[in-house]
Parts: sequence; structure tokens; C-alpha cells
Amino acid sequence: MRPVLRGYGLVLLLALTALLQGCANMGSGQEKVARETILETALGQVGRPYRYGGDTPDGFDCSGLVAYSYAQAGISVPHFTGALLKAGSSIDLDDARPGDLLFYRFDKSPNALHVAIYLGHGKMVHAPAAGREVSVVHIDDRPWPDRFLKAERLIR
Repeated sequence: MRPVLRGYGLVLLLALTALLQGCANMGSGQEKVARETILETALGQVGRPYRYGGDTPDGFDCSGLVAYSYAQAGISVPHFTGALLKAGSSIDLDDARPGDLLFYRFDKSPNALHVAIYLGHGKMVHAPAAGREVSVVHIDDRPWPDRFLKAERLIR
């Protein structure tokens, strides 16, 4: 069995701790705890393999990572990007808080959707594609800005 944290995973969790301590837009009370749990869980999966239909540490697809991370916070969400797209309230990207969802479209097909968890400070964590691993990227890195569809809030 592979350890949950590999080399840079521990560094990311330490960075997350610092980020959360300085993040004023996490909400308060139960909302803050839920957001922290979602982020800690998702970042703990960095380095895990992409697996189509996956929603366990053995492998994740994009919506599986979201469903798994939210479940650890006690929030049940669909494991289907199309359903997630309609599950919350649309928000401006500038208003996104850590734990909110970011959606991307890769072509005109309604099934060519991708979802990521916003981390704050312009970063997101996601399960990108076959042959790759769960990773953290900047939302301004290519190809993300050109493919952005919407931001959504499921946590209130």
C-alpha cells in the first residue's frame, strides 16, 4: 500500500496549513471546518493516479476527487461532473472561496467537462487525465483560462 503523502504531498499540506491560517474567506464555524476538511483531503491525494470512474485513493477522476473530498467533510455530492455543474450556486470566479468548485469545458460536447477544487490564491487541485496524477495547478496556467466555464459554491 502506498503512503497517503509522498515527498511533495507533505510540503503541500504544510503550505495548506499556512494558507488556511491566513485565509479570511473560509467562513466560520461549520462552514470553515467543512472547507478545511475538503482542502486537506484533496491535497492529501496529490500524487494519486487518475482513474476513470475512480473515487478512492486507489485512483480518482475529476468528479471522484470532488465527491471523495466533500464526503470526508460529511457532504454528499454527485460523482458526475454534469450533475455537479447544477448542484450549487453560480458565483463569480473573483468571489470563489477555498473549497468552491471550478468547471472547465474542453469542446462543445456536454460531456467534455472538468471540475477542480479551488484552493485560494489562484490555485486549484484536480485529477487531470489518464496517465497523470492528482495535482495542484494555477488557474492562470494554460489551458485553464481559455476553457473556464463557471465557478460554483456548494458550501454555505
